[in-house]
Amino acid sequence: MNATFRWTANYALGVGEIDREHQHLFALAEEMHQAMMAGKGKQIVMHLLDEMLAYTGQHFAHEEELMERSGFPDREPHLRQHEELRTQVRAKRARALAGEVTMTIEAMQFLMSWLKGHILASDCRIADFLRQQETALRRPL
Repeated sequence: MNATFRWTANYALGVGEIDREHQHLFALAEEMHQAMMAGKGKQIVMHLLDEMLAYTGQHFAHEEELMERSGFPDREPHLRQHEELRTQVRAKRARALAGEVTMTIEAMQFLMSWLKGHILASDCRIADFLRQQETALRRPL
């Protein structure tokens, strides 16, 4: 069976720990997708969704700390994107718990669509900024 949520080099930022965290998020999404395709119970799918959301929270905390330490200039808009995702996913999760079975699938698809777009746009800006800082530090005075 082909993986729907496959990590590719297109998502690599060149920041080791962040890339590893992103890869783990992709693996969790794929595990959740496979569970849904296999008709596993709602409890298993909700457990995987909860695990993915918890790990996303850990990842965001790490990324936000990295932005703070490095002095990333677009930190505030990036933080707002993270908070927007948290708000939307909490609402989708609540609807899924209330019995809207399709919301579990919709929440997972939304989360992965958002994550892919966020990596390719916003997270790439962080990686570019870090590379520029590193290059500036290596330049002779």
